[in-house]
Amino acid sequence: MADTDKRLNAREREHHYYLVDAMRRFEWDMHSRIWIESRIPPDWHEIADRRDSAKVQLTVRFDADVVKWFKSMGPGYQPRMNDVLRAFMHAKLSGLLHGDATIEPFRENATGRMPMPDWGDTARESAERNARLGE
Repeated sequence: MADTDKRLNAREREHHYYLVDAMRRFEWDMHSRIWIESRIPPDWHEIADRRDSAKVQLTVRFDADVVKWFKSMGPGYQPRMNDVLRAFMHAKLSGLLHGDATIEPFRENATGRMPMPDWGDTARESAERNARLGE
């Protein structure tokens, strides 16, 4: 874990751990797919192409904290939300993500297996490290 733990308050640390867990899970999904297929998925090369699609009006409900955060970035928050959803869609379409969780094994190296990271791993690892260091 980075030295940033010392500078974060409890709430910021909680957000930091959630982000790290999400990124570790995404990285696990991405690398397990590349390892299993021994290649970059062909759709990966098209991800950067922006496909401007017709907009559809839709009533949808988001968590209040998510909407508040996107709105805090100022005008254009709805297109930004769409961009995040589009990135997730491309990750799924490219074969990097499957279902709610990828079930194929991800191999850390040729001799061992690395299980998919779980939510809360980062906080647990940080607490264990702090306990070992006597913090």
